[in-house]
Amino acid sequence: MRLPEIAVRRPVTTVMVFAAIALLGSVAFLKLNLDMLPDIEPPAVSVITIYPGASATDVESEVTKYLEDKLSTTPDLDRLESKSKDNIAIINCIFDWNTDLDVAVNDIREKIDLAKPDLASGAEAPFIFKFSSSMVPVLVMTVTAKESSPDLYRIVDKQIADPLKRMPGVGAILYEGGVERQINVHFDRDSLDAHHLSVQQIRTVLSSENLNLPVGTVKVGKEELQVRVDGRYRDAAEIGNTVIGSDGDAFIRLRDVAEVIDAHEETTQWGWGSGVPGMVMIIQKQSGANTVNVINAIKERLKTLKTEVPADIEIHKILDTSDHIYSMIYNLTESAAVGGILVIVVCFLFLRRFRPSLVVTMAIPFSIVVAFIGLFAMGYTINVISLMSIAIAVGMVVDDAIVVLENIVRHVDEGMSPRRAAVEGTSEVGMAVAASTLTIVAVFAPLLLVKGIAGIIFGQLAFMILISIMASLFISLTLTPMASSRLLLLPKERKLNPVFAWSERVLNTIAGIYARVLEWGLRHRRVALSTIAIAFVGSLVLIPLVGTEFLPEVDSREIEVVVELPEGTRGEVTAKTVEKILDMFQEISEVEASYGLAGQSQKGLLSAMGFEEGTNLARVGARLVPKEERQLSAKEIAAKIRPEVASLPEVEKISVRAIGAIQKLFFGGGRPISIEILGHDIEMTNKIAAKIRRIVEATPGAVDVSVSRKKPRPEVLIRLNRDKAASLGLNVALVADALRTNYYGFDDTKFREAGDDFDIELRLKKDQRESIREIGETPITTLTGQTIKLRNVASVCEAFGPVEIDRKNRTRVTKVLAGVQGRVLGDVVRDVREQMASLDLPPGVSIEWGGEVEEQRKAFRDLTLLLILGVVLVYMVMAGEFEDFIDPFIIMFSVPFAFVGVIWAFVITTTPLNLMSFIGVIMLMGIVVKNAIVLVDYTKQLRERGMSLNEAVVTGGRTRLRPVLMTSLTTIFGMVPLALSRGEGSEVWNALGITVIGGLLVSGIVTLILVPLVYSLVHRNRME
Repeated sequence: MRLPEIAVRRPVTTVMVFAAIALLGSVAFLKLNLDMLPDIEPPAVSVITIYPGASATDVESEVTKYLEDKLSTTPDLDRLESKSKDNIAIINCIFDWNTDLDVAVNDIREKIDLAKPDLASGAEAPFIFKFSSSMVPVLVMTVTAKESSPDLYRIVDKQIADPLKRMPGVGAILYEGGVERQINVHFDRDSLDAHHLSVQQIRTVLSSENLNLPVGTVKVGKEELQVRVDGRYRDAAEIGNTVIGSDGDAFIRLRDVAEVIDAHEETTQWGWGSGVPGMVMIIQKQSGANTVNVINAIKERLKTLKTEVPADIEIHKILDTSDHIYSMIYNLTESAAVGGILVIVVCFLFLRRFRPSLVVTMAIPFSIVVAFIGLFAMGYTINVISLMSIAIAVGMVVDDAIVVLENIVRHVDEGMSPRRAAVEGTSEVGMAVAASTLTIVAVFAPLLLVKGIAGIIFGQLAFMILISIMASLFISLTLTPMASSRLLLLPKERKLNPVFAWSERVLNTIAGIYARVLEWGLRHRRVALSTIAIAFVGSLVLIPLVGTEFLPEVDSREIEVVVELPEGTRGEVTAKTVEKILDMFQEISEVEASYGLAGQSQKGLLSAMGFEEGTNLARVGARLVPKEERQLSAKEIAAKIRPEVASLPEVEKISVRAIGAIQKLFFGGGRPISIEILGHDIEMTNKIAAKIRRIVEATPGAVDVSVSRKKPRPEVLIRLNRDKAASLGLNVALVADALRTNYYGFDDTKFREAGDDFDIELRLKKDQRESIREIGETPITTLTGQTIKLRNVASVCEAFGPVEIDRKNRTRVTKVLAGVQGRVLGDVVRDVREQMASLDLPPGVSIEWGGEVEEQRKAFRDLTLLLILGVVLVYMVMAGEFEDFIDPFIIMFSVPFAFVGVIWAFVITTTPLNLMSFIGVIMLMGIVVKNAIVLVDYTKQLRERGMSLNEAVVTGGRTRLRPVLMTSLTTIFGMVPLALSRGEGSEVWNALGITVIGGLLVSGIVTLILVPLVYSLVHRNRME
């Protein structure tokens, strides 16, 4: 091979090449951003339409259906999901993962334009919301006050949020739980009647008076001056003095019929911070910004802002993504460092000398440096996935250098000069090393093709490992032989350290035992192979004991409680329940801070962000002390508080979860089990949902079981007598407009002060809005100016109507939702499926699985196909390297026992099969055959040199035992810190480490026996 020879002949050039790589890698590392996960852009686009004052039924019939009809024809659309609630319609367009979302957004915009003429006149223009990982909150805080409580919203808005919004990297800032300043014009119905006025007249007057209108110009001398009429209101008193009519010679002013108060909007949402009433601030970062830098800058700015706000203002962190990032990255870095040290120790013990060990370990830093260059070139960030890739690669990147170096050392020990041994030793194993590296490439390259959540997580992992492994191959063929030619000493020039001498004796003893076992196996081939086969089949019996889940549950110091009270419950009542739950959190010593939100945000905008909200809904969350400072895990604390919350008599549904940042990012905090019942017949689907709910509730491990379709809510219906109304010059629009102003309010005119606009809300007094009977007394002005009571032209009756309406692919859907506790997700789902198999579904009703269960099915399906593809590609690579179909087939016998090792590891450690452990299984396909390739390749060379079959098998096995053990143990010890780590976020990579260690331990031992035996059996038959 030319490459090793060039590297050895030109050492200065080789050193300069790697010095340049180190320099570029250092610069790239310093420029990389720090984040939790890779940038994510799910193929989903939301279309949100605000329809103020409309019920869920009206929103569905007058907005949602028209938009769905047009949006359903969008190209590359996978499915359409919608939620119609009071005031808002949210339609989620989910596309195939390979869809160009910029093109999709343009297509959606065209469909919306086609639907606009059909939408209700009161609906606002639909807007498009495209989700990305940058929209996930990076910082959540509570802001509380005592004396300053009445001005809290203004303080948060102007003195805290505004300065933060102007900072580089800061995206949107949402704040919930406060009330904004507003001029309340609350009229008295009796006063209006006494003065023969109507609310429509007041609306017209206010809109006509509160104006600032340009009327033209006037030329004075050389100047041209603009002329305008400035009629804007300056304060609440001026609004109250507005003349709205006359009674003889006397003016009727607005204050005569209404209370005009400079106050706040009516409270619809309540917030708390650690038990104190306040507001919740949710801060997002801009796309591409460094999360840690943004959060650190915000923290520093808050220190200054704290001195500028009233002294009683308290700010507490609830979610700080930088804490998670620092903890997880520190743990991963520590695991990688410890793994690297263990790898170096293994190299020292096996190579027995300092200099050869130094040559091998050079592969670690240089491979990692090359990975950083690739990371920067691709625009990736330093995150959990990229660092996990490096931690995985630490034990693998030395494999090629070990095989090359061990062969060079063997030649030197036999008397060859270091320079000549470096060239010939590398060339001798170069093709085998390249082939074994290509098997890793064959396994990981297909991961780049995976779509969906698995593709997001593992695309970067595959890229990082591929570039690290390819770099290690280049290093083993250049830097390793060059350094060996300069650093290795001839046997007579070196002394063996006592520790290394001891390790040499141990390795020679192991090699002798191995040779004798191999010789016995060759003499009793049938017994040996039968024993191995029985062990393999017996291990398959353990498969049912292995559970499955989608993603490992991470203890990320957060607990979230969502409670639902009976439909129609007032927000004030829900707020009382939140206070009870917050008191429960105060009694838990592990809780560091807490927050609460009850009620519904203005216009229901939080629904668009994926949060549950409503007057009967509340969300309470807690931030726990760090993992190492508490005895209980977040899951155990959640299990502890669940029965306390469930015991509250007013609570109908609960969800208590210790949810990690990764699950929150991908699933928005939803429960892992979601069974969807589709059908237009509401009564029928409700019956099926009730049956499934009972099944799930009876299944061990299922908790917080509920049905998504909410019970009908009490409402008031106005039915117009059209004939009578028409005779008086009234129609539905006029009646609805009058009622809307009375009960929802009218705020089309604004009050401006110091550059800020505040609503002037015209509305019926609160105490006159709390009686159903009073609705019939609403005065309606006809087209002729006559005022009549609503009861004269309409009936007022009580009824029940839906709170929200969920649809999927233009069909109504209800869901049975559940969490999991004490069992893995796959086991619970299996039991539920078995019970559901006996359900008799009526025509027009279908059942589908959603949530984590469906994502797990898709991901496992794709990864299974990749596993099969990887095995085929590995075989093809080996067939090309050996120029033979049989030898690669022999090597593939090492693969099944990797599965055996994985099964044993899963059962012993009670580790479920999830995305991370599945990747470990795929990795093993490339790793386990590397050792077998080196073994078979050298045995083949010995036979070509004239050795007999059995002699070549035994000699090849004994000679290659050291590099095989070294490559296996370096990978295993590199994975040990990942498997044993117990820091924050360690649950993510524990399963992967356990998988690889288990698979390598068993397959490594079996490969040393099985592959030589099968090789001798096959080639003896070929010779015969």
